[in-house]
Amino acid sequence: MGFQRRLSVLICALLLIPPSICAAPPSHGFAHFGDLKYPADMPHFDYVNPDAPKGGELRLSIIGSTNNLNPYVDKGLLTRDISPIQRLGSWIYDPLMRYSEDELASYYCYLAESVEVADDYSSVTFKLRDNAYWHDGEPVTMEDILWTWEVIQNASISWRSYFRDVESLEQIDDWTITFHFRDDAEKIPQLIVQVGKFAPLPKHYWVDKDIYETTMTPPLGNGPYRIASAEPNRIVFERVNDYWAWDLNVVKGQFNFDRIFFIYFFDRNVMLQAMRAGLIDFLLEENEHNFATAYDFAGYHNGLFKKETYQMGYSYGMHFGIVLNTRRPPIDDIRVREALTLAYNFEWANRVFWHNGMDRNNTYFARTGMQSKALPTKAELELLEPFRGQIPDAVFSRPVELPKNEPYGRNRATLQRADMLLNESGWVLKDFERVHQDTGETFNFELLYNYGAHERMLVPFVDNLKRLGINAVLRKVEPNLLVNRMRNYDFDGTIRKYYTWKVPFPVGMRGKFTSPYADLPNMTNYAGMKDPAIDFLVEKVAAAKTEVDMNTAGRALDRVLLHSYYLIPDGNPVGRHLVYWDRLGHPPLGVPYTNWTGVPYLWWYDEDKAARVDAGLAEIEGQ
Repeated sequence: MGFQRRLSVLICALLLIPPSICAAPPSHGFAHFGDLKYPADMPHFDYVNPDAPKGGELRLSIIGSTNNLNPYVDKGLLTRDISPIQRLGSWIYDPLMRYSEDELASYYCYLAESVEVADDYSSVTFKLRDNAYWHDGEPVTMEDILWTWEVIQNASISWRSYFRDVESLEQIDDWTITFHFRDDAEKIPQLIVQVGKFAPLPKHYWVDKDIYETTMTPPLGNGPYRIASAEPNRIVFERVNDYWAWDLNVVKGQFNFDRIFFIYFFDRNVMLQAMRAGLIDFLLEENEHNFATAYDFAGYHNGLFKKETYQMGYSYGMHFGIVLNTRRPPIDDIRVREALTLAYNFEWANRVFWHNGMDRNNTYFARTGMQSKALPTKAELELLEPFRGQIPDAVFSRPVELPKNEPYGRNRATLQRADMLLNESGWVLKDFERVHQDTGETFNFELLYNYGAHERMLVPFVDNLKRLGINAVLRKVEPNLLVNRMRNYDFDGTIRKYYTWKVPFPVGMRGKFTSPYADLPNMTNYAGMKDPAIDFLVEKVAAAKTEVDMNTAGRALDRVLLHSYYLIPDGNPVGRHLVYWDRLGHPPLGVPYTNWTGVPYLWWYDEDKAARVDAGLAEIEGQ
């Protein structure tokens, strides 16, 4: 593709045609870096089982509840795997292109038949497949594409933000559409990736309904699954037998279960008991302690229940971290944030709670080329030097290293350092209470959580804060209330996941880290970051034309984020733990570039294994 693109630019120059209207020839996919791995006539992706049997059921679990099946509004609790712009996409709406799981950043045509990218990335043109249809038999048309674009203009802020760089859509003919990007948008490959996630809605279905309101009525889609039934505690997806795309090579070997149940629980311990009782088929176990101790029961000992661990072939990001809300004093003081970070004894928690199964998060970009190490390189310094004096001096002088505490007993040395930082910031001890030396105000800190397993790791942290004289309160909040408080940034600290990818999405990075999103409601810049250096470096990552440039900017960004103490890093798992009843089959796990389990896309129901499990359970119950 690189040679063809250079050739097309040369032809444009010779013909005195503006290069912006020239494009590489239509292709079956788009590679962010390098070339596509798979040719247009590939039979299927290498990481799937093309002979996977179809049928059976899969019961999955989620903590919380749901009350919304409409991804175009920022209200309610959206059901999983329904929004096209989520990382794993939607099961009921087909996007223009689909991500390849065993490449760094390649996308293949799905609802689109071909993609044609302007050489200067000012536009991208898709030719739609003419055989795609909705679940009611109506064809997917250009009218659906254009109407959906109108919907997005007035949809939730997350949608408008996601497509903010698109200026307009131009219909070329009945099956061809061009996305034109704004003049002031950075012309980068990521624009093509973002637009590739565009998934149309059926205009004829929504025309007499309110697309901007929450709903629990199963919507009409065109994907491999439809929603068969929906309740606040259970969603049932049903495989579409006459799905239009079953013969596409990008679909072969996938979406194998006839029915998939999402069962919602408010309490993880109850969910764990349901798993042991056989009411749930599969669980990604992220609690190291539970994986080591909670599955010692007859089903496991009789070989009916599986425990597997595999090494991740992809980035994991920050996993869990305690986000500190810098919109609120005294957390807006970097010395206070560093003191709070010092009070968290990861080594003790890792030994006691996680069976030493976690690595400390010393980066926002674990297992990627964007992970910072040692001191900044010359290339990184070129990006950082303009901000000297505006960002912490430690960015230039110290590697990113979090304190290592004693895994047995109290972390006295780090608590002494925390006490010194608090004193420097004006928060002093008076009668065993941390107060401001000028106002006498008490240092209050409320830490929110809603996942029971987090309580064990947070209680010792809160105890350390109290030893520092801070009036710290650990508060468990119901999921609905926590969502609302997070949307309005009504918290001091809370525990969140910070996933990332080897090629981060600019929209996601901007939403998490940059100034324009710090005060908008319902965004993911929970820490309230407003740092010109971070804004600049995020855009450098987004605009990178090569993997080397992206990683250089990413490492510089990583240093600024970590040395600014916006969150208290916890750990990320050494491996991924899966527990499941042995009714299921799956392809090899840990494929390069992948970080997910492949559930439910790549797994399948094995009738012979299921019969063995059912017979074994009946025998256990009869004993």
